[in-house]
Amino acid sequence: MTIQIGRFSFRGPFSNLDEIKNRPGLYIIHKNEVDIIPILISETPLLNGTITEEIRKKGLILGNNCFVSVYNTFCALQLDRVEMVQELNDIFQLESK
Repeated sequence: MTIQIGRFSFRGPFSNLDEIKNRPGLYIIHKNEVDIIPILISETPLLNGTITEEIRKKGLILGNNCFVSVYNTFCALQLDRVEMVQELNDIFQLESK
């Protein structure tokens, strides 16, 4: 399933990190499967490992009180990913991480 947010098509929502390849990309940890209410929007060179750590730090349980959607950025540099995160934060009117 895909979720369109701005100009980005996110894959998800996922409740199991085994379904997410450990590649560069943007991710949104959100509260439910239907309405995207972000808990965190960020970028990383390794999606799976970073998401696992962020969920653990926030005391969340994937599939119970949060879900993850991802947008892979195979060719984007970190600076490009940071700009994409800012664009998403603007859409949701969130403070940048």
